[in-house]
Amino acid sequence: MKITYNWLKEFIDFDWTVKELSDKLTFSGIEVEAVEPLPDGDHLLELEVTPNRPDCLSLLGIARDIRALAGGKIIPPDCGIKETGPAIEKLAKLSIEDGAGCPRYLARVITGVRVAESPGWLKAKIEKIGLRPINNVADVTNLVMYELGHPLHAFDYDRLSDHTIIVRRAKPGENFTTLDGVARKLTAENLVIADAKRPVALAGIMGGLESEISGSTKNVLLESAYFEPNLIRQGSRALGLKTDASYRFERGTDPLILKKAADRAAKLIAELAGGQVAAGVLDVTRTEFPEYRQLTLRPEKASSLLGVEIPARRMVEILNALELKAEISGQIIEVQVPSFRGDIEREVDLIEEVGRIFGYDNLPGDRIEPWSVPALKRPKDIFLAKVSKAMIGQGFSEHYGLTLIDPGNLEMMDLSPVFQSRPAVELVNPISSDLAVLRTLLLPGLLDAAGKNLNNGIPNVRLFEMGKVFKPQQKTPGESLHLGVLLCGSAAEPSWDAKSRAVDFFDIKGTLQFLLDSLGVDTPAFSTERIAALHPGRSALVRNGNKILGCCGELNHSVSAKMGVNDRIYYLEMDLEILMDISWQRQKIYRELPKYPAIRRDLALDLPARTECRQVTELIGQLAGGELESVSLFDLYQGKQIEQGRKSMAFALVYRASDRTLTDAEVSGIHQKVLEGLKGKLQANIR
Repeated sequence: MKITYNWLKEFIDFDWTVKELSDKLTFSGIEVEAVEPLPDGDHLLELEVTPNRPDCLSLLGIARDIRALAGGKIIPPDCGIKETGPAIEKLAKLSIEDGAGCPRYLARVITGVRVAESPGWLKAKIEKIGLRPINNVADVTNLVMYELGHPLHAFDYDRLSDHTIIVRRAKPGENFTTLDGVARKLTAENLVIADAKRPVALAGIMGGLESEISGSTKNVLLESAYFEPNLIRQGSRALGLKTDASYRFERGTDPLILKKAADRAAKLIAELAGGQVAAGVLDVTRTEFPEYRQLTLRPEKASSLLGVEIPARRMVEILNALELKAEISGQIIEVQVPSFRGDIEREVDLIEEVGRIFGYDNLPGDRIEPWSVPALKRPKDIFLAKVSKAMIGQGFSEHYGLTLIDPGNLEMMDLSPVFQSRPAVELVNPISSDLAVLRTLLLPGLLDAAGKNLNNGIPNVRLFEMGKVFKPQQKTPGESLHLGVLLCGSAAEPSWDAKSRAVDFFDIKGTLQFLLDSLGVDTPAFSTERIAALHPGRSALVRNGNKILGCCGELNHSVSAKMGVNDRIYYLEMDLEILMDISWQRQKIYRELPKYPAIRRDLALDLPARTECRQVTELIGQLAGGELESVSLFDLYQGKQIEQGRKSMAFALVYRASDRTLTDAEVSGIHQKVLEGLKGKLQANIR
């Protein structure tokens, strides 16, 4: 809620600066979120009022707290009214059909008004708090709402059929156009204010276009009502319509301030628009509201809970300043809680009021020695943190997707034989047709996010997501944890000394290898099996021993195009449950730096074209034994200078012993054993 410093001072005089006011209110529980100086020397204060304090959604409510904190006298708005018009019973009729939704409704009529632009002082007040001036009737209702905290609504009396107000539920399918010009189809869940023929307002939320105050309005019917908070909250949420009125009604307004608010507004309308206030009010009540609730407060209990001795007389002063009528009666304090403080129901609530006004900063600190227990992290959480760190370290951003997806997307995003997209768990009562099943893959959400980034001018997209996927089971859906990684655009940002290169299969493969290295998992094996949604020549299954971890590769263009993405998309999806098990079984071993020199031998091989690099490196490792430190591919050739159906691969082999310096003769012997093994098992020729 927004108020101004000078407007607040019209309600209570205090000596605080704007900074002091902000601090005092914040420390007492009404947080001042922002202060903005205004051109005329005034200051705008933006307040964060907690839901349990609807009384502070008004200048009068804030003034009560200031009086309790600093003393002083409140100057309430003038609600004195002169009723010079005809009896209201001769002018209008009122009926409440839904007493649960509207326990009380009060109306006044002002005749002979001249609707025009508001005077300067009124426009200035509401403009400062961010409202748009409309006319001298509508602006008065907004002014009174901020003064007293109770929303009002003004109808064009002559546009109400039969001059009748009926509070009822909407009829299913009933049409209604609100003041914002939006035509809405109502349901029986909506509470409306109607005339004899049709709805004229959404109760507690917004008025209707057909009964609004305009330049031709001559007579006004003024509404001041109390609506059931939960009903207004549900209606506002269902219609996606939030207003200043609904903000207050859904938190609970004071049911006993209705007449005072109507009188204040009617008085100002008569003064500013030149009308006559009809004699009397229409006031229908379906629930009796007590003027106050009786509670008792034990001073010793309050002092015990607050940890400081506060005299009973001081407690009485605080409560009376808050208009909680209190007096000492023997060993207790009798308190009458007024209707505008619906949040105070128990003795402890009264103690809280005493504590916050006495000052939380005046309460003693905790006398118990501070201690703490270190947080215990589950191994699973530690593992996921490692995955996240590895991905973020490679420049990826984490995506948080919905678990509900469009079933149509699963048809084309099939990663079988690794991950089956069908069948999916279907919702019995989905909120919409495109959120009707639980996801079986992370691919749909990540691809949708990539499309939105690309469409918004972000050409290089690097996203990852760790999340649950679901599969049907007999009773409850089965859950599994997956990792999805999506990559598209350029491999690196453009530079003056290097040409830009589009990402390719080896970028997504390298991303995976870096991740597995970070988790202490052995280099995986990649096999070129057909994967439904991936390009047949640029994709692979990812294995670790006999376990399939997942798959990676370029998405088929037909898949990405259906999601509105025309760029090349490289994707990786892994089963984190399996990866986690493998990672936990691997214990990272640290060795001292080598003391002895290494010997490198290069090996150029002529091999069948279908031979995989993995096959060669694994066989070399088996043949060379413990003295082989590393083996890496550094050259690959296929072309005219080699026999058709063959290819050339060159490897660097590094030999080193941990306990001695290897001799050339030892290395030559090992190397010869490797050569013979490659010839016999892979039909390799030495080049």
